[in-house]
Amino acid sequence: MKITLKWGFIAGAVLSTLVGCSDEDPEPVPEKTQLRVPLYPYIPDAAGDQLQAMAARIESEFEQAHPEVDLIVNPSCFNDDFYDPEALARSLKGEGECAYDVVETDTVILRELVALNAVRPWPRLPQNIDWHPAGLAASRQQQSTYGVPHWLCGDFIISRDESVRQARTESALRHALAGLDTPKPDMAVNLLGSWNLPALYLDAWADRNGSANVASAVTTSNYDSVALQSLRSFVQTCQSAGANPCIDGTYDQDENFDLPATLFATGQVDATMGYSERLHVIIRNLPAGQSASDLKISSAPLAEGSHPILFTDSYFLGTRCTGACEQAALAFVDYMSQPSTFEWILMSEDAPAGTRVPRYLLPATLDSYATPKLQADPFYPVLNVESREGGPFPNGGLLNIRHQMRDDILTAITSEG
Repeated sequence: MKITLKWGFIAGAVLSTLVGCSDEDPEPVPEKTQLRVPLYPYIPDAAGDQLQAMAARIESEFEQAHPEVDLIVNPSCFNDDFYDPEALARSLKGEGECAYDVVETDTVILRELVALNAVRPWPRLPQNIDWHPAGLAASRQQQSTYGVPHWLCGDFIISRDESVRQARTESALRHALAGLDTPKPDMAVNLLGSWNLPALYLDAWADRNGSANVASAVTTSNYDSVALQSLRSFVQTCQSAGANPCIDGTYDQDENFDLPATLFATGQVDATMGYSERLHVIIRNLPAGQSASDLKISSAPLAEGSHPILFTDSYFLGTRCTGACEQAALAFVDYMSQPSTFEWILMSEDAPAGTRVPRYLLPATLDSYATPKLQADPFYPVLNVESREGGPFPNGGLLNIRHQMRDDILTAITSEG
């Protein structure tokens, strides 16, 4: 009993000494600010890993510079449709099953997001960035900037012929394609879809009338008959062996979305049309021994003029992201807007070096094109020139009438006479 008491006394004394060896309590570890951001997913999956390596590098680089923030890119619970403003609004307000703070999506639904009180204006844009004017215009509503522009998208013709590349009107394009005089179809592109076909009509409308007032063409009445006729003529470039796969559903396949691009890559059609990132798919599918240096790309003329319009994908700030969350969000868009960040994403540096193909997306910042790797690339300088004068695609109004527009336009461009 004495021995037990003795050792108990000694242990207690030691413990008392250890506890009392510091005059101050240890500093509590500050809690990190969590920032949850779903990124727009419809970009080339350069590493073939569902963009996981890209997201991991974004998180790593950002958190290294901002250790006070726990950045979660593409939360695993996210399953909202990026084109469903009501679902996005619930989640941005914290009412859905997967709350998040910032979302990157298409400005085509910006008006609807604002009307649902899901987003609020950014306190400021990232500083010292040379923004493409179309991206800024598409990100504004009610004289306020609701979006930080990230990607731009426009329609391009991809071919292997210089005369096709130089065609700047729809009739000149048809003439150049016919002049190739090959047994292959002139064109492969999916012209169907409730977003796709109205967007192509708006592009044709802008080519004919200029891009300044293209929002007025978002309507189910008073279609521009001349723009429709140009689009109808363009559709005929797809005609082959009595069929037209561009409008008969052949290319309208979710499970084989890249079919038109792969047909062109493998030499089965003379040209294809699509966003600039189709180049990524085409280069990846070139047969062994064929070089990408033969490829030509130019803005798509869909009427008797050349006034491209550009979609914009922007970052939107949720209404409940205030205080420390807002500061983390501002730091995040600052990082994502830097030319160096654009450079590694555009050059697909998240993919293994041996199989790396640039994404060929259009950055929403013009100074990204001045980075060394983009300047040295054979296509990025061309994309810069071809898209620099593009105007903004309308940022609202199309959502609820797109199906009717698609049906009206499809009837007009497939009718005889």
